[in-house]
Amino acid sequence: IGYNHPAVFKHSQWFKASPSRFLYSLGSRVYLSNIIRLPKIQYDFLLNETAEEEQLRESRRDSVKNGFLHAWNGYTRYAWGYDELLPLTNVGRNNFNGWGATIIDALDTMWIMDLKEEFNRSRDFVRTVDFTRSDDDINVFETTIRYLGGLLSAYELSNDLVFLEKAQELGNALLPSFDSPTGLPYNSWNLTWGINKKSHELSGPPCLSIRHCGSRTGILAQVGTMQLEFMKLSQLTGDSQFFFKVQDVIEILDRAEKYIPGLYPLEIDQDSAEFIGSHVSFGSLGDSFYEACYLLKVYVFVGGALDKYRRMYIESIESMRKYLIKEGRVRNRSELLFLGDLLYHDDFSGKMGHLTCFVPGMLAVGAKILDRPEDLEIAIRLAETCYWSYNVTLTGLGPEEFWFLTSTDELTQNEIDWLEKQEKLNNLPNGLTRISPTYLLRPETIESLFILYRITGDKQYQEKGWMIWQAIEKWCKTPTAYSGLKDVNTEQVEMNNIMES
Repeated sequence: IGYNHPAVFKHSQWFKASPSRFLYSLGSRVYLSNIIRLPKIQYDFLLNETAEEEQLRESRRDSVKNGFLHAWNGYTRYAWGYDELLPLTNVGRNNFNGWGATIIDALDTMWIMDLKEEFNRSRDFVRTVDFTRSDDDINVFETTIRYLGGLLSAYELSNDLVFLEKAQELGNALLPSFDSPTGLPYNSWNLTWGINKKSHELSGPPCLSIRHCGSRTGILAQVGTMQLEFMKLSQLTGDSQFFFKVQDVIEILDRAEKYIPGLYPLEIDQDSAEFIGSHVSFGSLGDSFYEACYLLKVYVFVGGALDKYRRMYIESIESMRKYLIKEGRVRNRSELLFLGDLLYHDDFSGKMGHLTCFVPGMLAVGAKILDRPEDLEIAIRLAETCYWSYNVTLTGLGPEEFWFLTSTDELTQNEIDWLEKQEKLNNLPNGLTRISPTYLLRPETIESLFILYRITGDKQYQEKGWMIWQAIEKWCKTPTAYSGLKDVNTEQVEMNNIMES
């Protein structure tokens, strides 16, 4: 990383001067040398599709596209400009700053689906949004992943400068949220106070009281899930300050003492940069740090030039495999692997959340990028568990969480009898003790199935993804959109009237 790089970076001159080396800039003050050619991820598909296979694939693709249009048309009719549509009552709600989260989250989808009329209308809406002010506190993490990520994706696909201009406007507005004593971003921020902070002679965040900025306790998934967006913003705008902000966060997390190498507790003190407690999870509050920080994704993004991300990723995966992944005791399904939590040091908790089902996809990509074939085998077994959690419910949709037994758990005869009774009374498969039955339209399982298909070429993953989509169509579709469910394991299905952006 060069801190004194020329203000104007002219790629053609560098390539001409040093044709044998790759040079890569993340803004005017950062350049990356020693870029390496990373291995190919995708399977070499043969172009031997029959007419029947092509017809089936395209009909399924059209079904998914029509599903998007169904939800989109309901949103535009009843909730245009709001963050989300409540799909049963057909009213809009704002819970992500009131900037039209559904519109910005859907921009790249519309472009990929060739819905240019819908895309252009949305672009005109984006022009009107003022990303520098907020009536209420914003969640910095949610704002980054839904808005900044959405704007950057739309720009890279369309090359329409309005999205880059708005992304830079939002990025600049978010920068003061990093003004904690350590540089770890605050969970919550008020953009209006942030802009007018000169009128507040306070140390730390410019807020009237601590409640306005949220807790001084940072959440792992929040402080560690902005690297990709901010680095991309530096690359596209030439402004390196975005890179430095999030790179400093990674330095802090890397240096902070951890009870087990590579496993990061869920909470960190924003004043001291020390982890609080020792609860470790790849699920809620921790998931997107590993998934999206994105340790592996940033390593790929910088072409392997920042080796820290590779090292940190491998440390995390090695410890995850050693401490968190267990074989279950589901009858006749010994191949299933489960991913639990650590509650206190090495106190294992057999709870697996739907959020953790991003892990198979992550492991599969890492197996190819870093030549770790054993990780692909684990990814396949974990993905089968995630799909199995869908397949065993009465709706064919996966629960938010489920509690499992491991193959090494010792049970008394009374406990065995109780489990068999639960299996009959509550339709719980043998090997699970209970579930949290809600379904929130989460994408993690089907995303992992998609990635495994593209990496292995195995069409079973297409079929499994299609089965999930059919269940969504059957149980979650409303006259205007789609809704989550209150209980996936009952024949009296009740919707929760929520469709997140």
